[in-house]
Amino acid sequence: MTKQSVNKNGSTQGPFCVWSGIDFVNFVKLMRLRPTIRWSGIYRLISSGVLSLSNSCLSGLESLIYSRKVKQTKLESPVFIIGHWRSGTTLLHNLMSMDQQFIYPNMGAMLFPSHFLLTERVLKHVVKHLIPKQRPMDNMPVTWDLPQEDETSIMLLHLMSPYLAIAFSDQPEVYDRFYELDQLTPKEDKVWRDTFRFFMQKLTYRAGGNKRVLLKSPTHTFRIRFLLDMFPDARFVYIHRNPYKVYNSTLHLRKTMFGDNGFAPLDMEKLEEDMSNIYVNHLHVYERDRQIVPEGQLHEVSFEDLTSDPVSELKKVYEHLNLTGFEDLEKNMQPYLKDQKSYKKNKYEMDAAQEKKIYERWQKAFEMFGYERLPSDALIKKARVAS
Repeated sequence: MTKQSVNKNGSTQGPFCVWSGIDFVNFVKLMRLRPTIRWSGIYRLISSGVLSLSNSCLSGLESLIYSRKVKQTKLESPVFIIGHWRSGTTLLHNLMSMDQQFIYPNMGAMLFPSHFLLTERVLKHVVKHLIPKQRPMDNMPVTWDLPQEDETSIMLLHLMSPYLAIAFSDQPEVYDRFYELDQLTPKEDKVWRDTFRFFMQKLTYRAGGNKRVLLKSPTHTFRIRFLLDMFPDARFVYIHRNPYKVYNSTLHLRKTMFGDNGFAPLDMEKLEEDMSNIYVNHLHVYERDRQIVPEGQLHEVSFEDLTSDPVSELKKVYEHLNLTGFEDLEKNMQPYLKDQKSYKKNKYEMDAAQEKKIYERWQKAFEMFGYERLPSDALIKKARVAS
């Protein structure tokens, strides 16, 4: 496993954490949920609390200046990239974002969703010197303008997100009902929808309008019904990957994310069990809900095919979803594809016992997507599996 540099506060991602953009009201709500706090989490707890005061002030000022204009901004039908964590959603998001018809959350919108319209020009020059050049969980490059996941933004704006698990990994009752969103109260439902729509309007307004929002979040895989109710013409691209590689890589992701951003002590056995159950649940939900997506609004792609022949696979995505502009995308993504050839994946060791455990837990994925089981009896004691 690759080693990461650790700074003084014990983080591999610099001084910022996912809570750096929370406002004061939501920070108080977060504390009222009584997260378990370990010693190494006290620094990020205090820093997030201090930043929440400035975030609230900046959010209020942004609202005074931009709120009316943002609410008048028309939304085009969005495109959602879905699939389980570590299945290739980031790669697909990076590639499709090179199509100029799409807009997406960048680092500023992800970290500071309540005031990025107001502060982005300044923060871009400050934050770029403080963030690592690579993501600590997978060595993917980190820059201000690369597309980011919207779930973190939504969590910071109203706390109704499964990503509360980062702070409450030992309390699943706090976040479990925010996957499918079918257990929200009427008031919560309205807040979630209004906040999500407004966030997308902010992205569209920043781009000058007439752009289609391209979002990537594995959590949206659980919300196909909910999102179709909000956006009947939305498009979905589901990406899947060899379960052996997803298992080890997702476990490393959770360890890194919860370690760098959480408050509670890490229980790796519990994290692994929870991760395994979420994967299986996502398969059941996706298998159920893909049946209700109208023809031409959902396309499936495998990570293996995408990395093998990205041009052909993306052309299929565009053709199946009736999206225009593929010729420009093909031209724009060539420099990125060239850089990806030097990208080094994490490596994980897997023995026959672990291979057997993964297959038994996630057999449904092998059957759904046609992946072959490794021959346990013939497996060398330690086979290297890329993340």
